[in-house]
Amino acid sequence: PTARPRASWTAWPSATRSSATPFTPRHIPFNVKIQYPFGKKKLVMLVGGTGVTPMVQALHAVLGTPGDETEVTMVCGNRSQRDMLGREMLRNWERGFPGRLRVVDVLSAEPEDSDWAGARGFISREILEAHGCLPDDDTMVFVCGPPPMYNALCGPRDAKELTGVLAAMGFSAEQVFKF
Repeated sequence: PTARPRASWTAWPSATRSSATPFTPRHIPFNVKIQYPFGKKKLVMLVGGTGVTPMVQALHAVLGTPGDETEVTMVCGNRSQRDMLGREMLRNWERGFPGRLRVVDVLSAEPEDSDWAGARGFISREILEAHGCLPDDDTMVFVCGPPPMYNALCGPRDAKELTGVLAAMGFSAEQVFKF
């Protein structure tokens, strides 16, 4: 059998790993939205650009914990293929955790004559529904991206109320975490 990719990490304070010692990240209290374990069977991650960063951290916990069977759908919005951060790593994890991780890419400004065969435009209700991102009691949604993405999908990052596409689909504010 093929070895599963590792979904664990160590943070190093310098580029010279051999001389460095690991450190514990410090979290700013207002920035911590939720801690693992998340307690749901399905996790939907809606990502725009560099918003993939906190989602990768959550994926480390979900995929790297023995016995955790959480199913994750990550919908990544980027302008073009060259803007896709961590693309190979996410594809490797997707292959290594079949049935547990699905990554859907949506490009908003990819040249029409490129080899891109995936979705074009922005993360939308249609894309979410087509990939099974539907509200139910065992689903949690994480959102991280630029302000226009928050406005369209869930409302401003600092607003507690839920608006936008996710509210229209029937998700509740308690299900959606704005990073």
